[in-house]
Amino acid sequence: MRKVRRLAIIILVIASLILMAVPLANADCQTECISCARTIKVIPVGATKTGEPLVTTTPANLMIFHTGKGPIENIWLLIVLNEPTYNALNKITINGTQFMTKEDFTLVTAKKIPPLLPDSTSGYPGTLCQYNVAAIKDKMNEKGNPIYYGVKFFLPQITKKPTNFTLAVELNSPANLKALILALGRYEYHSKSCYEIECVYKPFNRCSSYSNSTFVVSDITPLAVTASSLGALGIFAVKRRRK
Repeated sequence: MRKVRRLAIIILVIASLILMAVPLANADCQTECISCARTIKVIPVGATKTGEPLVTTTPANLMIFHTGKGPIENIWLLIVLNEPTYNALNKITINGTQFMTKEDFTLVTAKKIPPLLPDSTSGYPGTLCQYNVAAIKDKMNEKGNPIYYGVKFFLPQITKKPTNFTLAVELNSPANLKALILALGRYEYHSKSCYEIECVYKPFNRCSSYSNSTFVVSDITPLAVTASSLGALGIFAVKRRRK
């Protein structure tokens, strides 16, 4: 009887230690893997970093790539429009092919975008990377004004080698064009513990910082923002395309 009791106590102690170890393993993995790094760049070809979104006109010749560990997979573009652009929008094209239309954009009502949770209907995986709406409005000089956002799948994968593409914002009527182009993606960790424990939905864990994003406007001269915002935005000098 004593032997049975001892055996039961030993089994109970071992089980307790295992249960205590699992949360610790989770915690270690969370600090290593469940985080967001801003290692994606989606910027004008030939751009010089300014610390702020790089300004160009439409059509915009852009390049996307990453720094740090990779490759980065499941690349989506997050595009934010001011209200005049949204109201006049016909479509956004990439390399001459329709990429997004007005129906792909939603009025921003949250404090952060894009949504944390996944959407099975669109294939959106959820994200660990979000942007403060107040900061976005500040970068676009749209404080106090409505803005609209859309997020859509773009590429299966990017590497450190830039992928060039041309993005054009086509309007049905003249408007004060403002479109902020950001990117999100997924770096898949190869750590065994992280791979097994991490979320089933594989949310975005890589994105672009404001300094590695693009701000598309209708014209740089005069720039479609107030003079007081020029220093905050940083200007990427490009020649306006002549039709």
